[in-house]
Amino acid sequence: MKHLHKPRLFLLIWLLHILVYYSIYLIVLRILKNDYEAFYTVLGGAIGGLIGWLEQIPFFILIPISIMLALINSFLKKKWFEAYLIAILTAYLADYIWLFSEDKNNGVLLSTIDIDLIYLIIPSLLISILSNWLIFKRYYKAIASL
Repeated sequence: MKHLHKPRLFLLIWLLHILVYYSIYLIVLRILKNDYEAFYTVLGGAIGGLIGWLEQIPFFILIPISIMLALINSFLKKKWFEAYLIAILTAYLADYIWLFSEDKNNGVLLSTIDIDLIYLIIPSLLISILSNWLIFKRYYKAIASL
């Protein structure tokens, strides 16, 4: 690891998050709907996530990205994983609280299933956080040692 390219790493962190989080989100949704025939649509989760369909906020993904960027440019300069954790947990928790307060937390947009979205959000976040740590931990450690 001669040269650590931070902007590229930042983009890879969020690309991985988008692909893993939204894929798991749709996989869990398909399992809960007992709809195993349309599993190929899981890959479309990244598109829905980028656009904001699944969070019901247009381009929602820009919120946690902005939070992490602010954190690593202020007081978490060497703690990128902590910044990532704070960013996604803050953004997704705030979104869920907003959905709950608007009574929109009991169904996925454009779906007929009636389920509390927390059952989709929690496993998606856990798997996304774990995969992010496993894939990028040596880069996180390299940044911390700079």
